[in-house]
Amino acid sequence: MKPEHTQRQTDSDQSRSQQLSMRPTESPAELPGYELVRHLGSGAYGEVWIGIDKNTNRQVAVKFFKHQSGVDWQLLDREVEKLVSLATARHVVQLLEVGWNHEPPYYVMEYLEQGSLDEFIDDNSPIDLELCLQVFEDISIGMSHAHSKGILHCDLKPANILLDAEGNARLADFGQSRLSTDQSPALGTLFYMAPEQADLNAVPDIRWDIYGLGAILYTLIEGQPPYHDEQRLREIENAGNLEQRLNAYQSALTGARNPVEQMQRVCDPALQSILGKCLAANSEYRFASVSDILSAVEQRKLARARRPLNILGLFGPLLLLALMMLFGGKWYNQAVEDAEQAVRERVYESNAWVSRHVALSVEEELRNYYQIIEFEASQQELQSKLRAVLASSLLQQIRSDRQPFSTITKNQKAFVEEQNRIAFDQYLQSRLDIYSERVESDDSNPKLASLFVIGNEGEMLSIAYDEPVRTQSVGRNYSFRTYFHGKSEDLPRNTSPSNIAPITYTHLSAAFQSTTTKRWKIAISTPVYEDDTKQKLLGVVALTLNLGDFSYLRSDQIENQFAVFIDGRTQTTSNQIQVQGTILQHPIMDELNNPTIEPFRIGGTQLHQLLQGEKQLYTDPVGQAAGRSEYEKYQGQWIAVIENVRLPGRSAADSGAPIQSDVDRKKSELLILIQESYEDATTPIGELGAKLILEGIITAVILLIAVTTLWFFVLRRFSVAPASKA
Repeated sequence: MKPEHTQRQTDSDQSRSQQLSMRPTESPAELPGYELVRHLGSGAYGEVWIGIDKNTNRQVAVKFFKHQSGVDWQLLDREVEKLVSLATARHVVQLLEVGWNHEPPYYVMEYLEQGSLDEFIDDNSPIDLELCLQVFEDISIGMSHAHSKGILHCDLKPANILLDAEGNARLADFGQSRLSTDQSPALGTLFYMAPEQADLNAVPDIRWDIYGLGAILYTLIEGQPPYHDEQRLREIENAGNLEQRLNAYQSALTGARNPVEQMQRVCDPALQSILGKCLAANSEYRFASVSDILSAVEQRKLARARRPLNILGLFGPLLLLALMMLFGGKWYNQAVEDAEQAVRERVYESNAWVSRHVALSVEEELRNYYQIIEFEASQQELQSKLRAVLASSLLQQIRSDRQPFSTITKNQKAFVEEQNRIAFDQYLQSRLDIYSERVESDDSNPKLASLFVIGNEGEMLSIAYDEPVRTQSVGRNYSFRTYFHGKSEDLPRNTSPSNIAPITYTHLSAAFQSTTTKRWKIAISTPVYEDDTKQKLLGVVALTLNLGDFSYLRSDQIENQFAVFIDGRTQTTSNQIQVQGTILQHPIMDELNNPTIEPFRIGGTQLHQLLQGEKQLYTDPVGQAAGRSEYEKYQGQWIAVIENVRLPGRSAADSGAPIQSDVDRKKSELLILIQESYEDATTPIGELGAKLILEGIITAVILLIAVTTLWFFVLRRFSVAPASKA
């Protein structure tokens, strides 16, 4: 760790220091009573030599002021005066002699051979935390003594802390110090100086030293000062003149997070609290005095000393509690298991009956949708308008010059504006409006989201929505969708339409997201033929439902028991049948009223267990989702029973997918799942365990009395807080 340079009010000191390039080999003067041994270093105003006191034979440090023209003698007198006033403080480097009338002037101080704390950190980092606290406490005691004399150091940093032969920390360099009554500013060192101190008009404050103490402790622990990094340092140094650099420093510290939150080493909460209250960017949140810091350090020591006693005080009660839990828990668990098993069996039987009833009702609603789309496909007007659009030359050009799905060509734009095609839109919209009006009068009627017609090669020819929408679907090829080809999942969009055979029967599609409305839907589609011979396919007409819009399942349901509609048809990937349930209807859909949310899916393993009739607790995928408070009530475990919903007419299984068994056939259909909250269903079990709980409470009360009595004596023993150090 390189020592930082103290910020001065002018740049003259820095230029003066740069001129000192010659290292002296001879002492600048002879001092009576001292023998100068070797040169220690040079500064802006002179040199420091190590000498021997001939009377005591101990080493001393002698500072000569050779460059007297730049020395502020008034400030130097004040520094010496302060050192004299601190002569009795054992945590401050002692001033031994002053020779202002000598040529050159000098003063003598005790020499501490172990060097500065800055060097110690460089050589020993990382330092044991307790040693860090001991050094910090020594420095704090020295600062407490200085503050009691009305002296503020104003430039605390590791370089200004020296270590004596025993390793004790001693305060040094009071060159920037101020009396508590002074009004003149004093600049400290970057990253050790409090933010408010970096101001040429700042009035000295005791909380500057509080911050400096915290910065030293932080450096002892982390190996570098708080807030310090190379980028921040460059920004400060490149800010401009001194005042601009100080402003940049203030902004950098006040705008950053408290450095305690970003420490690399793990510290106990008490130590973090001490650091946090020392390094608070706002001085109002710092310790009010060094005595408060010492008191906090002492309290931490006391708490750590009490720790073995705390453990001993907890061990006995915990042993009793463990015995109570061992025997009581064994009996209680057995009772709970028996009761839970009985409840689950009852709920499974009840849900099985409900699921069959709901499945029949949904089958009836699906049959209604099938009838609607087959009725619309049989209308002569629809067939006539479809033929007219299929005869469009623009449509033929679109087919011959087939483009990627995302590309809209001029021919497609022109096709959208053709009169025959617009008339087709108007016809579909009029038909959709009829069904929408029925829903307004009776919510139990089918609620259609859209009606659309696709040509026999997959192009979207016409579409109508139940809400104002500006569509860009017309002219695009949708042969990859399941509502066109009848397979269990969409094909890749770049699949050539010539390789895709359209459906030959009424079909319920897999869930898909509309490219126009972004809503998730399912479609019921049926082919439209030239005549009754069904030799020539004109296209496919389809209606869509937003997920969650099955009218029967929108009705009020018991809060802790409800029905879920699932598309559990098999999906074939790489000649392997995969099972994954897509939820088509769930109470959450009504609560959110946001059909653009991607459908929830039940994992294949869990769905397989339900289809096999295994009585395993069910986990609702809605409850596992994150990000919304509405999902929370679906967390936990559920008792679930599943029932097959048969599609009207031909099953999706008849589309050509291999069916290997009755189980596979059931997987290929739609499913109704009735789920009931396991927690609510097992509430009566709490009554069964009431006696055991009562006995446990009595035992816990007895234990609480014993613990309270024990801790009463412990607290009395340590209730008197130790006096803080001066």
